[in-house]
Amino acid sequence: MTKLLETPEAIKVKSTIMGVPISIIRRGKLQQVDSVYQHWRVADEWWRKEIARDYFRIRTSAALICDIYRDMVDGRWYLSRIHD
Repeated sequence: MTKLLETPEAIKVKSTIMGVPISIIRRGKLQQVDSVYQHWRVADEWWRKEIARDYFRIRTSAALICDIYRDMVDGRWYLSRIHD
């Protein structure tokens, strides 16, 4: 079962030079990224409001499996979905 967050949660991410996340800070707690399961990009609605995101499905050192993304427009990272 997954939980899609109604409003994505802003998080801090440390990433490699290639943009792959290696750690996240969520609610003030640092978690290392143990695995990256998937990576995909979304670019849509360029004629209205630009949407450009790099998504990652990850597993953290706290056993959190989730989808995070970097908004390529504003440069911020967000948590969008939590997996059980």
